[in-house]
Amino acid sequence: MWTNSKIKWGYATSRIPNLPRQWGDAGGRIRLDSLAPQRNDVLLSEVVSLGRHKRIDLHNRCKSKLFVGDVVGLVLSPRYATRQFEAVVPPTLDELHFVCAGGVCGRVIGVPDMMTPPTLLRPLGYLLDDQGERVNLKRHALETVDHDNDADIIVVIGSSMDSGKTTAAFSLLNGLSHSGHAVAAAKITGTASCKDLSALIDAGATRALDFTDAGFGSTADLSAHELWEIANTLISHLADENPDTIVIEIADGLLQRETAALLGMIADMPQFRGALFTCTDSLHVAPGIARLQSYGLNVLAVSGLVTASHLSIREAEQETSVPVLSSEDLKSPSVAVRIGLMSPDSQSLNTPFNHVLAQSPRFNAAVHTNGSA
Repeated sequence: MWTNSKIKWGYATSRIPNLPRQWGDAGGRIRLDSLAPQRNDVLLSEVVSLGRHKRIDLHNRCKSKLFVGDVVGLVLSPRYATRQFEAVVPPTLDELHFVCAGGVCGRVIGVPDMMTPPTLLRPLGYLLDDQGERVNLKRHALETVDHDNDADIIVVIGSSMDSGKTTAAFSLLNGLSHSGHAVAAAKITGTASCKDLSALIDAGATRALDFTDAGFGSTADLSAHELWEIANTLISHLADENPDTIVIEIADGLLQRETAALLGMIADMPQFRGALFTCTDSLHVAPGIARLQSYGLNVLAVSGLVTASHLSIREAEQETSVPVLSSEDLKSPSVAVRIGLMSPDSQSLNTPFNHVLAQSPRFNAAVHTNGSA
């Protein structure tokens, strides 16, 4: 039935070599057995009905519309997303869902109010290797490499999901890049998504990696040791490229289990320079900074959705002495360098921040607007 069907391989499978292009090319490499599903197994499925997800991010980072009857190649992984789905790797495949556009499947056990139910899948079989064993993403992971680079590390952390972390990360990276710095980037937690990584590359990253490169379709429910292995592996490969700076994004929010597990370990890293904190509104500014500081993290600036208007910026500035910066501010090379504390000119490190901010687009726009009123 599917002999000539093209297999739509999800982004989460991008590290796996020699993926068959069509069902007919797979030969004996697909088998549906009765053994329990394992995290990071690669599973081929048929789209039975469309729900929340109507497209898939492909392994080549292109996007494809989904149709009923499509054959998709996905990675079994759980998901933790307060504004999306909660999903698990199920003990059996009798109920299977499309969990995220990046090519992850599992069983959805929690759906937010007013959200469309998940896209329904029918399992066709596991992808097998040359020895007839299930292909598992973990076996194709990068290994930690030795390096002697001491690039500064800046971590972007948010108060919650959808607080503006990725926008802040690529904006800061863009500003640093335009100032002449070589900047690499990583997203070390979350659920597979090529959109975030592509944004970092578009902003000027010399190289960008995420947890799929460390062998995981998602990081939900991982141990502190596994999370640290991911961080250490990705940082080692980025540092081996000899960047001046590495920008790291941590997904979801401060209260998320995996985020909390990483914070103390990151604070102890000798290369750690500071954190860029994003939040949705001014009420979260002070308690969020206090929580980060309780882990020993130096907070460099506040950004995110709270900077969507001048009024909310003004409210946030009343709550903290930490600079509150919009994405446009962060794209300004002078501001980005000041926040990164990496200016090659030591004199500028002693320049009052308001003077540096005066060079940003946001400040100049505000001056012109007020002047014409």
